[in-house]
This record gives sequence, structure tokens and C-alpha cells, in this order.
Amino acid sequence: MSRTHLFCAALLALVFFAYSLGFDGPLLFDDYSAIRANILLQIDGTVFDEWRTAALSSRSGPLRRPVAMFSFALNHVAAGGASVFWIKLVNTLIHLATGALLFLLALPLFARLHPGADANKVRWLALLAAAIWLLHPLHVSTVLYAVQRMAQLSTLFVVLGLLMYVRYRQRWALGGASVPDVLAAALWLLLLTAGAAYSKENGALLPALVLVVEVCFFRGEWAGRRVVALHRASAAVLVLCAVALLLCMVWPPDFIANRYHGREFTLHERVLTQARILWHYVAWLVLPDIGAMGFQHDDILLSHGLLQPVSTLAAVVAWGAILAVAIALRQRYPLLLFALLFFLVGHSMESSVLPLEMVYEHRNYLPSIGLCMLLASLVLAPLWRDGGRRSGGWLLAAGVPLLLLVLLLIRIDTWSDGLRLAGVNAGNHPDSSRSNYFYANALLQRYRDSVDTGLSRQQAADTLIAARYYFEKMYDTNPRDVAALVMLHSLDAQFAPDAPDAGNWLTELETLLETRVLQASDINAMTALIECVNAGGCAADRARILTMLEKLEVRYPRNLQVLGWRYTYLLGQGAEPEQLDALVQRALAISPGRSEFLLRLIERRGAVGDVGGMYEAARQWLLHDARRLRLGHIKALFSMPGAAQDGKQ
Repeated sequence: MSRTHLFCAALLALVFFAYSLGFDGPLLFDDYSAIRANILLQIDGTVFDEWRTAALSSRSGPLRRPVAMFSFALNHVAAGGASVFWIKLVNTLIHLATGALLFLLALPLFARLHPGADANKVRWLALLAAAIWLLHPLHVSTVLYAVQRMAQLSTLFVVLGLLMYVRYRQRWALGGASVPDVLAAALWLLLLTAGAAYSKENGALLPALVLVVEVCFFRGEWAGRRVVALHRASAAVLVLCAVALLLCMVWPPDFIANRYHGREFTLHERVLTQARILWHYVAWLVLPDIGAMGFQHDDILLSHGLLQPVSTLAAVVAWGAILAVAIALRQRYPLLLFALLFFLVGHSMESSVLPLEMVYEHRNYLPSIGLCMLLASLVLAPLWRDGGRRSGGWLLAAGVPLLLLVLLLIRIDTWSDGLRLAGVNAGNHPDSSRSNYFYANALLQRYRDSVDTGLSRQQAADTLIAARYYFEKMYDTNPRDVAALVMLHSLDAQFAPDAPDAGNWLTELETLLETRVLQASDINAMTALIECVNAGGCAADRARILTMLEKLEVRYPRNLQVLGWRYTYLLGQGAEPEQLDALVQRALAISPGRSEFLLRLIERRGAVGDVGGMYEAARQWLLHDARRLRLGHIKALFSMPGAAQDGKQ
């Protein structure tokens, strides 16, 4: 075994140890709906069909990401429950496996860039590239964010697919290939692309990334000679893909444009803002300032035009300029073009026209690979020039991974505790309304757990005051955020109803909801407000809340979420069964197969012992549940006390 392989093994062990310090960290946001509260994942593994329903239990993305969800089901069965420790341990093992594959991928690519170079030097170069990627602190928000196993598995399949392609392509560059050989490679690529895409949809970019490798490294070389037509065809397909994406930005098709109705930004604002955000990503990768990193980045301003702000135009021009330079220097510095194209193609799905949230660090997990290879080459360039005689070059080569390790450990320590993570995020991003909400909510949870955690009365009171302070700070940064108004109203109504300087938060909320486009982030806030009213904490506002919900129904007559809020409110207020049934029927008239309302209908029928009505509702459900995802759930509903009693009679 060579020295580089020993260092590679040591690197993997070191990265595992570093991430193990965060295995007991918190679940966050989507982790709850996708994993902890997902009843279809809560299986014991003894019923075959439960594995199928678990794999299809995600509502994220059009493909439902069954590969990732199946892995979570495996986690659940092996650990005997939704163990955070084991979920994050497996995430770390996937990270290590991807890093090892990256090392194997970088070896032949660097060898092609430096033909005739000492094999040992190439191995060190590949090892440094893998080390930078494995140790980079930006990836903490992927590995320790449990649900982002989806992004990890997608990247794993993509890197494996690229490695497979490079192995085939090396043989073809020397001796050509038969038709069966090409078909075998194509089938492997198809299979790995499916694995990547069914983990997370951006895995479908694997064929485009294969073209990037072809254009930058193999350049049409076939059977010992360069076939210009092959090189040009590969480049032309990449250009056509880029042109198609640009056309979607300028003249978006209806199926994309119509999806922006639930966002407070337009497609063009998103595209312009992404030009700036991509430079943020590059800065975080090249100069890993952990103070600039964070879970939320909504403090980055929207671009409303090329000059609003002016940095938008600068960002667009800079991307055009660096792309032109990379193309012009592609013969002398092909790695620059590779890093740039890999980064842009890797971001082309999540950072372009789709109406997703503006910024997430985990989107860099795959696109960062090319930049890490470029950084490794730049770090070791002095050693390549002087034959490794300069001690300064070795210090730099060793210093970069050591610096990344220190930053990685600091960030993992932050992510190991939910309250500390929230506090650091709020401190690093004081103008982020979501970071302030994240911290305020963590403080509020600490107050609620004060008895169990042994806080004194004064400590609990101080924690509650701090929570309210950060909710108000959230409001100051974004007065149009529903969650800020809801939480301020709820806290004041429960703990300081007679305070003379209390804001009229409910009035502001009523005014805001007349113009604000309902966002996905508003769902939990409005649900919390209704729960507060039903629990008696905001009892004085019952009539106003009902009026607010009625106005929302007028604005959104076919919005099932709004109908669901009204149903929850009326149920908590002890409304007549006829009122509740009428709401359920209205919802089912809009969407006959909507499972949550069919579930409510079955529960309503079961509560009064109407087994026939339960069967009819179940029949409707099964008519629209072609995948039979909820068959086990439906069966369980028929064991309800009311239904069982009626059956005995």
C-alpha cells in the first residue's frame, strides 16, 4: 500500500471522527415532516409492502426521491426508530464514500492533465482535492442536516457515474470501442442517472456533467487520435443546453411561470438574484469564512433589476468575463474551464428558473467538486514547478487541510447543539428574519422545557424575554413575515395581555393577509395561531380569527390549506358536526383524492360509529391512491373504538 493510500485512510478516519462530534445534534425544519413525523417510515420491516410505501413517502420533488427514503426506512428498522445518531452516522459514511470516489475520479483526470508526470505526484494531487472537499466546513450543513441525505446520495451516484465513464473513456481514447462496449457504458450511465435522480432530482444532471468531463479532459480523443467532430459535438450539446436554459429565463414556459404564484418574487428576480448568489457560493468555497455561513441566508437582498442593486450587473458581467477567459485559456488551463462548467452545470437546476428558496448551502455539495480540484492544483502548483524542494510549498499543501479541519471542527461543534446553532446563526446574520425566528423559537422551546431542564424561575423568565426580543427583531427585519406577527401576538396574549406598550400585532396581521401572497413558511405560523386560540391562550380573539380565515377563503377559494385551517379552528371550538362535514365535502369537491380530508372524513364517520360511511370514504381514498401508499393507515382507522363498537352491534 502506497503512502498516499495510507494518508487517504487516515483522512477518512479523521473526517469520521470530526463529524461524530455532531451525531447527537438536532433535527431541523424538513427533518420533521420527512423523517420524524412521517408515519410511513415508522415500520418494523416485517411487511414487504411497507418498504414500498416508505420509499414513496416523500412529497419532495416530482420523483418522490424513493432511493433516499428507502435508506431512511433502513435506518429506522436497523435502529429500532428514528434515531438521530444513526441517521447522521450514515450521512457521514455516505460523505466518506463520496470522498473516496472523488479521489479515484481525480486520479485519472489529473493524470490526463499532466501526461508523463510522476504517478506519486498525481496521487497527492488527487488526495488533496478529496481532502479539501471532505474537510470543507460548507458541507456541514449537508451532512448534519439529516434530510439532505437526498443531496448526498444523489452526489454519490453522480460521482460513481463519472468515475465509470472515465474508466470506459480511457480505454476508448487508446483503442476505440465496439458498439456493445458503448451500449454497456450507456446502460450503466442510465442506471446511475436514475439512482441519482431518484435520490434527488438534480442527479439528472449526470449526463450533462459527463459532457463537461468529455469537453475538458478527453476533447474527442478516440483510438489514439483526436476526432474533432466528436469534440465539437460534445461542446455543441452543452451549448444547446445552456441556450435552452437561457430561453427559459427570458421566455419561461407556462408550467414554470405559473409556479411562481406562491412566491413573493418573480422568475426574473430569482434569476438575477442567483447571479449574485452564485458568487457568494464561490466565495464561501474559496475563502471559507464560517462567520458568513449559516442555515438561513434571507438577508441577501433580492435583485429587482440589473441595477437594483448595481452588484447584479457586476455579477452577470463577471460570469460572462470569467467564462470567456476560461474558454480562451482552455488549452493551457483546462482545469479552470472544468471547474467553472462543473460548478455552473451543477447549479443549473436549483439556481436557475425553478421557484425554489433563494439560498441553501447544501446546493454546493455536488457543484463544489470542480472548484476543489482547481484549488488543489493551485495549492500544489509551486511544488510541481520546483520539484518539491521548497518547504514553503509543502507548508501550504499541509496548511490548507489543517485550516479546513479547524474550521470544520468549529462548525460541527456549533451544529451539535440546536440552541447554540440558532444563536450563532442569529449572530452571524442579524438582518435575517429567519435566523432571528430560528433562535427565538429555540429560546421559546427552552422556556417550555425549563422544568425538565432545571432552569430557575428567573432563568426561565429571562429566556422567555429573550425569545420575544428575537421575534420582535424578526419583525423589524421583515414586517411582512406572518410568523413574526403570529408569535408576537401569541406571546403578548398569553404572558402580557395588559402591557401598555404591546403592539397591535393582530391588526397588522389582518392587514398583511389582505395583500400578502401566502407562502409555504406561513403554514406553521397560521397553524400555531389557531392552536393558540383553541388552547385558550388567545381566546379573546376568536371572532377576529374566524373573520380572518373567512377573508382568506374569499381570496383563495380553492386553497385546501386555508380550508384546513378553518376546519382545525372549528373542530377546536366544538363546532357542530354538520359544519365540519360541509368543510370536508367542499375540500373533496375541489380535490377528490386529497388524503388529509379523506382521513378527516373517515375519522368523522368513525367518531359516530358510521362504519358504512367509513367504508365509503375509504373507497374514495383508494380510488385516488393508485400507489396504495395509505392502505395500512386506512386499515388502522377501522380499529377505532367507535367503529369497533358499531361492528359488534
